Amino acid sequence: MVDLRLFPGLLAPPSGLDFLAGLPAEEGLHLVAFGEGAIPALQVAFREQAKSLVLLSPIVRKDALLAAKVAALRFGLERGGVEGFAQVGRALFFGPESVGDEEIFAAWREGISREGVEAWLSRMEALGDERRWLRGTEARVLVIQGAWDVFTPPAHGKEVADFAKGEAVRFALEGAGHFVPWEAREEVLDLVKDFVSGEGFRPLPGGLAL
Repeated sequence: MVDLRLFPGLLAPPSGLDFLAGLPAEEGLHLVAFGEGAIPALQVAFREQAKSLVLLSPIVRKDALLAAKVAALRFGLERGGVEGFAQVGRALFFGPESVGDEEIFAAWREGISREGVEAWLSRMEALGDERRWLRGTEARVLVIQGAWDVFTPPAHGKEVADFAKGEAVRFALEGAGHFVPWEAREEVLDLVKDFVSGEGFRPLPGGLAL
């Protein structure tokens, strides 16, 4: 039986990760998560012995720099409401190929609400170090990030791949930022499709793959 579950996180555009639903996969449980959705996905992987785990721009711990970015987003919300949050977020979440695209920005902006932003900020402010969940599963792990991710730079993804107990591979996609699933949709779709099907990857040291 194939079971593919999606964890889009609280800041995903309205379409979420639906473009990844229904992919052909190996028998077993496969989890795909974006942002802070990585944490509940890791918990499910631990409890239910997942076959594979895809983490898109994963957020599993907060350091001083991430805390400062979250504080800037909180300031934007308190001073300018959702619009203020969105304007600060525009500089942190989007890569160089989409930051100036009004259509992409508007689609994301329309999908966020005050309630959702407050919930996301509270979650980020309370975030500690959840990397231990990576050691609780032997699922193979795929990390995909934007090479220009300002909010969670590629070092965050490398850390996740290095911490994984099972096989792990990592990709940083040029031109994309934190919202890599939507900024580089076709590339992400191809990588995830190959990964959950068990094809196209040969793990190497350091979270790289051929």
